[in-house]
Amino acid sequence: MEVRGDPSDADVVARVLSGDHEAFGLLIRRYEAGLLRFATRMLGDRDVAADAVAESFIRAYRHLASCREPARLRTWLYRIVANRCKSYLARRRMADVPLDDAPPVADPTDNEAALERAEQLALVERALARLASEKREAFLLKHVEGLSYQEMAAVTGERIPTLKMRVHRAREALLQALEEQA
Repeated sequence: MEVRGDPSDADVVARVLSGDHEAFGLLIRRYEAGLLRFATRMLGDRDVAADAVAESFIRAYRHLASCREPARLRTWLYRIVANRCKSYLARRRMADVPLDDAPPVADPTDNEAALERAEQLALVERALARLASEKREAFLLKHVEGLSYQEMAAVTGERIPTLKMRVHRAREALLQALEEQA
């Protein structure tokens, strides 16, 4: 997600490792929104996700020297966040995943189409929350974060055929869940 003129991830990592600790803020600004979106959908709770992302950035900062391929920092960061999310999910049962307590609040100035989209998004979020964590992770990495299967394999440590199957099964489960809710 580098913008023309911005230093590359590898350049920023080199700056941090050479003592410019403030440069790590560039990486946080570059990746925080996507990582938070991913973690929120994995965990179903924005506050818990924010904690997981913050912990992940701390971990990344402490272990930055162990990042073997700074040019692929994005994948490395997603792997750290995915592992934090998995650890959190392992500590709580899937039955405890909170669904949105209330339907989305409609803005009085919204038109019907916007309200319908909000309701559809809420249905998708509830369906995502019911997926097994490995299927949810694969689906989110592929279809929300836009990672390639090769990048997904680097994040998860899984083989590409396994990830393709998880994405396929997640899509099927989501479609079934959405048909049941309709």
